[in-house]
Amino acid sequence: MPFFEIDVPTPLSDCISHCEVECVMGCCGIDAVSTDPALIEEWVHEAGLEQALRALTQVEDLMAVVENPLNHVVSHFLNHQTGNENGRSTLLTFLQRFKEALQTATQGARNDIEEEGRDPD
Repeated sequence: MPFFEIDVPTPLSDCISHCEVECVMGCCGIDAVSTDPALIEEWVHEAGLEQALRALTQVEDLMAVVENPLNHVVSHFLNHQTGNENGRSTLLTFLQRFKEALQTATQGARNDIEEEGRDPD
């Protein structure tokens, strides 16, 4: 099983760090990070639509690597690895929640921009 050490690039890492409210990842891994949509929406509002859309693409890219059962994924940033199916499933669930919240928040940001009469792109 090939090892893949994944880097969580910015701005996605910034969003995850913003949501690190339960504990710290160095201690509790992804359990330290809240996937509360309101918290992610707060980050989108602060970071802006362009950064949020980049983070959404980044989470989708990470999910593609993690989904491959032949990959043993290790992330020092997230303090998590997928050495077994439970680890893979846990990470995919975490990433899926982030993806869904980012999708909702970016759509909301687009709607806000359109209501203000600006071009969202």
